[in-house]
Amino acid sequence: MTGPAPRVPLRHALRRGRSPVVWLSALLVVVLLGWAGWAWLDRALEPAGCQVRTVVDVVAAPAVADAVGRAAAARPATGCVKVQVSPRDSAGFADDLANPPSGARPHVWIPESTYWLQRAQSLGAFEVPATGTSIATSPVVLAMSDQVAAEQGWPDRPVSWGALLRGRSSDVPVGLPDPATDPVGVAALVAVQAIVADDDDPAAAQSAVLRRFTEQTVTRAADLYRRLPEAGSGARTLGAFVTSEQAMLRHAQRPGASPLVAAYPPADVPTLDFPYVVLPGTADETLSAATAFLGELLAPAGRRTLDAAGFRGVDGTASGLAQESAGRAGTAAVPPVPMPADATLVQLLSAWTGVQLSSRMLGVIDVSGSMAEQVPGGGSRLGLTIDAAQQGLGLLLDTTEVGIWLFSTNLDGDRDYRVLARARPLGESRDELRRRLDQVRVKPDGDTGLYDTTLAAYREARRTWAPGRINVLLIATDGKNDDASSISRAQLLAELRELADPRRPLPIVFMGIGGDIDPDELDDIASVTDGRVFQAKKASDIRDIFFTALSDFSCQPPSCRK
Repeated sequence: MTGPAPRVPLRHALRRGRSPVVWLSALLVVVLLGWAGWAWLDRALEPAGCQVRTVVDVVAAPAVADAVGRAAAARPATGCVKVQVSPRDSAGFADDLANPPSGARPHVWIPESTYWLQRAQSLGAFEVPATGTSIATSPVVLAMSDQVAAEQGWPDRPVSWGALLRGRSSDVPVGLPDPATDPVGVAALVAVQAIVADDDDPAAAQSAVLRRFTEQTVTRAADLYRRLPEAGSGARTLGAFVTSEQAMLRHAQRPGASPLVAAYPPADVPTLDFPYVVLPGTADETLSAATAFLGELLAPAGRRTLDAAGFRGVDGTASGLAQESAGRAGTAAVPPVPMPADATLVQLLSAWTGVQLSSRMLGVIDVSGSMAEQVPGGGSRLGLTIDAAQQGLGLLLDTTEVGIWLFSTNLDGDRDYRVLARARPLGESRDELRRRLDQVRVKPDGDTGLYDTTLAAYREARRTWAPGRINVLLIATDGKNDDASSISRAQLLAELRELADPRRPLPIVFMGIGGDIDPDELDDIASVTDGRVFQAKKASDIRDIFFTALSDFSCQPPSCRK
């Protein structure tokens, strides 16, 4: 028979049954005491008289965030202001300013360039200042390996952008940060424009240089450094790329990094200016503290911190790292240059988009008898048109689809036009197109069947319209419609209005050759499709028009053109 259970003292029963509660309570007490102690210590370490500490929240571009953070950490312990610095991609933060997320907004922004302030405004952040106070500068350079630099004559003479991009080293892969998302890339576009400015055919020369960048363009500038030989990138190795001088100098300080040589662009190419901007909505006491921190960055101690990170002074004087680079970076002052005006930026970016986007183009060439006439400056109207087309084929991407028609009157039975080549990717049809173009001849007794041909070509281009491409109908002609059996101008315009679709842009671009065209006639037709009319009066005009057409229509309405 089992006896009664042994009696357990009450205090032991409580301890055994509630020990988890007791332990949790004890832990909570320890945490609270620790928090209270830390709060007391934090207050004790604050300077006397600080009732409230002011915190200045700074968002800075990754390139400058570390240096600004070190300047903030080096601030004297006196005072009641704390500056905290966070790195943030400028493109993403510009978008946040236009579409603010929930939560508090930083007080100060330091992007790489004033370009981002203007970009934020264009995105809808209208209250953001368009300019700020520069705390440092860095020129944009073409960084290259020792091997590439030596091939260009370095160190006996400095390397020029023009020599590398257009000279005998034109087969060297050259990388570029995407101009659509990086002001360094925009500066490169300005440099290219300056390099080709005195060329006999600047539009064609610009397209040729920009074409070199298209296959080596990256969305993140840091990826360019990952394609250096020491990074083991194999077939994707770069011999040169566009970057900031500061980034190049900082790269050289990394263990195992191969030092690079900097080539400086022509004058008047934008520099990075790292503007310091106090954002709207910042409280007065924080505004005062933020302004004081700006003063500290511009003071000698702040300047030394930025100098040690490879930044030039606000006046463009060289940094200590540049002075110590053994001739790999320039030591002469590079005065700061602002970004170009908005209109120029749109033009540059449109040209860039034009050479990198694939297109679908139907080219229609007039072969009527008058195309045999000579153009001032040399060559027949048809011959110069064919020459321009041949050059253009070499500059277009392999993925661009090009078809070619010829027209006159009764060129194919009763039809005024004939298909020379149906649209196919140039990667598989370029050589064949060139051979066929070389065989094109004038129809001596042919007139100009402009209206019927324009309508038929527009219907075909509309039927084969391709999304994600620049779709263009390019018609080269030297005369007015003189086909008595064709539709009327009114009928043509009515048909085009029915076919035009602003959601699927398909502009007609007329290249009028010589003085026999009717500009009003061509303009009436082109305007229905939001197209353009160019008139070529001399030989060089024909080439310029051909190479301008794609760039002009690379940004489709309503975004860029009216």
